[in-house]
Amino acid sequence: MNWKSLTCNIIWLLFSFFLMLIFSTEDKESMIDGREINTICDVMIYFEEDDIRSIGMMLTIPLFFPLIYAILWKKQRNIWQYLVFIILLSFWLWRFIIRYQVC
Repeated sequence: MNWKSLTCNIIWLLFSFFLMLIFSTEDKESMIDGREINTICDVMIYFEEDDIRSIGMMLTIPLFFPLIYAILWKKQRNIWQYLVFIILLSFWLWRFIIRYQVC
């Protein structure tokens, strides 16, 4: 693996993290103060609002397309591409699905 490929993978990972954080943040999530509202579960219980996670999920799914292309169709595969894909997928699952199911 050359340094250009590694650099592109790291840049794509950071860019994807940033977009996933933006699109998965709830509107009232900033009200978690540790006194009355401790977790995201409390936010969802106390404040009734429209759930916009489905829109954020749809907007962030295309972030996986370049990695899927690089893993499935390119001939030069390496462990970093698999690792970046697994990290992004697990972070995406956590931000959009798992942290709400734990409640």
